[in-house]
Amino acid sequence: MNNTNKDKLSNQLIYFKQKQFTGQINIQADIHTTWRIYLCLGRLVWADGGIHAHRSWKRLIDKYCPQVDWHSFGIQTISKSDCGDYYVLTALLEKKLIDREPAVQLVKTRATEILFDLLQLEDKHPLTITSEVASTSSFLTSGLQMSISLVNIEQVLYDARQTWVIWQQRGLGDLSPNLAPMMRKQNRLREEVSGIVYQNFLKLLDGQRTLRDLSSRMGKDVRKLTSSLIPYVNQGLLDLLEVEDINAPQYFTSSSLGRDTTDLSKPLIACVDDSPQICKVMEQIVTKRGYRCISIQESLQALPSLIKANPDFIFLDIGMPIVNGYEICTQVRRVSKFKNTPIVILTGNDRIIDRMRAKVCGANAFVAKPIEIHKIVNAIDKYISTDISKSGIRAPAVSNI
Repeated sequence: MNNTNKDKLSNQLIYFKQKQFTGQINIQADIHTTWRIYLCLGRLVWADGGIHAHRSWKRLIDKYCPQVDWHSFGIQTISKSDCGDYYVLTALLEKKLIDREPAVQLVKTRATEILFDLLQLEDKHPLTITSEVASTSSFLTSGLQMSISLVNIEQVLYDARQTWVIWQQRGLGDLSPNLAPMMRKQNRLREEVSGIVYQNFLKLLDGQRTLRDLSSRMGKDVRKLTSSLIPYVNQGLLDLLEVEDINAPQYFTSSSLGRDTTDLSKPLIACVDDSPQICKVMEQIVTKRGYRCISIQESLQALPSLIKANPDFIFLDIGMPIVNGYEICTQVRRVSKFKNTPIVILTGNDRIIDRMRAKVCGANAFVAKPIEIHKIVNAIDKYISTDISKSGIRAPAVSNI
């Protein structure tokens, strides 16, 4: 079946549902970009592709499975054409690194974002829609496995359409949520906003994070976030830029096939820091010491991510936007299972008043930035014991502030 621009995308998808279509639907806006929607008996299995396929995947993994290291999932390499992201998701389910409910939500969110992008593009120019039919048996055995969920495509389409309608009503029709805001005239912007807002702008609006990235990071609806930034765009204080996709994650090679590389008996160390560079450095230090590591860069998601991951040790940055490290430390200490979990502050402000405030919040020690390997290693060795952690008993949280 090959339909070129004869019917609206919505009508085509509803048609595929009514016909209980099984197979792959390819949608193109131009020769360079393809979106793929996979249906089984008319129900959604998976959706991928588009201009920011890897960026979207990373954003959703960070949101729904924060304990997983984006750089190395610990599974076999899978070719891009074989729906690698979907197979990774099923592998995470099998390893119990993600629960089924958040996995289903990830599938729905990704499909909704893709359909929103397609509805927005369709409003400007026609889309080319083609389909590849597959038998149900071959589709489920050699193609996408029905191991996560079969989603009502009409419901996902409805959610995407409602988001698009509200997007237009707010006067955002010509703007893509895949654009990245960047500060343009810092001096004027400093005069227009409060000091806290300006510092957040300075830290977040660097032209590298899209509106969707920022929305996920800040825990704020992308429509409200974009609407709040538009006045500054209209004044010429912010630019909205097109950005490239990020690099794909490096899955393990096929030599890892059948081997689970995640040793859950190793203590888990969390690094809560909004800097990707710091998180990467900390990950290298921690894993070389034989521990597992989880990086959390979104301050608003820090507490729920920590509760879900249940780390044995926490490194916590103080100077984060939206919610600072002191507030997060206080929140963590209110959770009973973290009562004795070692918390070490990472900060460039090593003053007496900072140490006193950290002690009041429940932190155990300070490690000054810039990061030095021996200081991190010493902190780990002092507050955590591999043998104790393996037995399920946390090391005592002795204060050194």
